[in-house]
Amino acid sequence: MKHTIRAFATAFAFVIASHTRNRLAVVLAVFFLPTWIWLVREVTYVGTLHFHLPALARDLSINSNHMNQTANALNAATLILGFMMFMATHKSGDLDRRLVLAGFPRGPLLCAKAAGMVLVSAAVGLYGATILMLLCPVRQPVALAMAATVACLVYGAIGIMLGMLLRGELEGMFLIIMTSLVDVSMQNPSVNASLDQPGLELLPLYAPQQLATAAVFTGTAPWSYALLGLCWFIVTCTAAWALFHVRTRSHSRRAEPAMPSPRTNLPAAVGGPAGAEEDREAGQEAASGAAVHDRGPD
Repeated sequence: MKHTIRAFATAFAFVIASHTRNRLAVVLAVFFLPTWIWLVREVTYVGTLHFHLPALARDLSINSNHMNQTANALNAATLILGFMMFMATHKSGDLDRRLVLAGFPRGPLLCAKAAGMVLVSAAVGLYGATILMLLCPVRQPVALAMAATVACLVYGAIGIMLGMLLRGELEGMFLIIMTSLVDVSMQNPSVNASLDQPGLELLPLYAPQQLATAAVFTGTAPWSYALLGLCWFIVTCTAAWALFHVRTRSHSRRAEPAMPSPRTNLPAAVGGPAGAEEDREAGQEAASGAAVHDRGPD
């Protein structure tokens, strides 16, 4: 037990250090997130949106500018977490495999990655919710912070899964960007006025977006949608765990004992009748040669 805790603490320290050394991700989180929300606030039109919110089973009439700020805040936060987790997992792939082959336990190593992701997701989610509350009126700040954190957890787990699945950085970046864009666009009533279409509940951001919309514009928080969003987190973490085991397994085979060649002359006790016959023939040839040598020339 002590060995497991010590291994987890060591791996967790390295995970946090790798995230803090990722200066580009830190800059994006600190500066890009508020800048993007402010730009959306300034350039999007102000109007009234009428749509049905499935999480509360009621119709809403809300400010379109505030809705765009909410949707794009989640989009920016999820992109940052997806990029951070993907790059960290992709770069540490070879080191993780060497550590496991050297005897480092898989469980604490992967749990340390998950714990680091939870910590970073909570920080970015709370920061994004705070920025949104400064630029947009929010009815329920706690529910909004929960929605942002769950959204970050979902895309952080997706980033880890893609980092273990894909070999190239470009493929991972493309998949994260396109998945987030499609996901957020389908959840935004400014783009898709019908949020009760079948199949939308299967999208990763469906539950966090529903919770965030209810938190910003209503006084009722559907807390069960936070648990629904965590289902995506659990599924992607399970897939990442399986991929991690496949990626770090040893492909070496044990050396098989060399078999004697069929042509090798063995003693009679080992080689059987064939070996004994060959030994007799060799003895007769040696005896004939010795007799000729003793007679000498005539």
